[in-house]
Amino acid sequence: MAKIFYEQDASLEFLEDQSIGIIGYGNQGRAHALNLRDSGLPVAVGTRQEGQSRITAQEDGFPAHTIEEVVANCSLLSIMLPDEAVPEVYEKSIEPYLSARSIFVFAHGFAVRHKIISFPDDADILLVAPTSPGKHVRSLYQEGKGAPALIAVGQDASQLGLKRCLAYAKGIGATRAGAIETSFEQETITNLFCEQAVLCGGIPELIKTSFDTLVERGYQEELAYIFCLQEVKLIADLLAVKGVDGMRAAISNTAKFGSAITGPKIVNAATRKTLEQMLDNIENGSFAKKLLSDTELGSPTIKDLLTSEKHSRIARVGRYLREHLSF
Repeated sequence: MAKIFYEQDASLEFLEDQSIGIIGYGNQGRAHALNLRDSGLPVAVGTRQEGQSRITAQEDGFPAHTIEEVVANCSLLSIMLPDEAVPEVYEKSIEPYLSARSIFVFAHGFAVRHKIISFPDDADILLVAPTSPGKHVRSLYQEGKGAPALIAVGQDASQLGLKRCLAYAKGIGATRAGAIETSFEQETITNLFCEQAVLCGGIPELIKTSFDTLVERGYQEELAYIFCLQEVKLIADLLAVKGVDGMRAAISNTAKFGSAITGPKIVNAATRKTLEQMLDNIENGSFAKKLLSDTELGSPTIKDLLTSEKHSRIARVGRYLREHLSF
């Protein structure tokens, strides 16, 4: 089993002599910056001169700094940018301003695992990846709790990599819940695979297809939406609290019987083959190349997805129900 670290295993002293710069003030960046500051560590935030993120950072009490200014004056750089934005920002605004023996912290291993940027040989390359969205990381911290995190050391020039990793995890509240030791490879591949196979790819497509199947047979759109989409949260909560076996035990016998005879037909040999191919594409880097190429073209794949989803029948029904029902 992987080693899990807790509060007693971590000490903020391994970061107290470092100036921490948060690059990017979005979902994770804001949570990390606020939690680290509340933990008593010195934090500066670097953002683009235009944009809402700079305004939000100033409203949160952080002086306005460019990314270049933060890089030039901070020894620890927490890279909280979208994966596809990292190469350009790193090349133009980070690499030319780096000081010796820099420390890099990432909340996702994409840029490091796929080698889309090059690091100095004297730098520490660390991963502290919370297992929750930034808003949840922040709210749990404020409640005196924490979101579990995955930690890894990709390059340990200082020989203090793990201690610094744990100190950062403690600073954002992760060691209150537990920090699981892993590697950049493990975190990146499993994260990308599960996003595509289950969380953001598989589940939404199954919901939409099931919704369409019912509606095309003449069943009410509202009922199809509630049963195919809205009730997913009930099962997701059971899965999170009790696991698959506990969820099975908690549902009705009708649901148990139906899932036993139909689940393997939906996720069959062909599905497994598709999942294996998806994993191959993630492991061999072809997915990363496609993402970065799509970004260079202006992200047409993402724009097409968002447009089609916004105007879909299930989206229209969902908007109507959310306006008229309290879920």
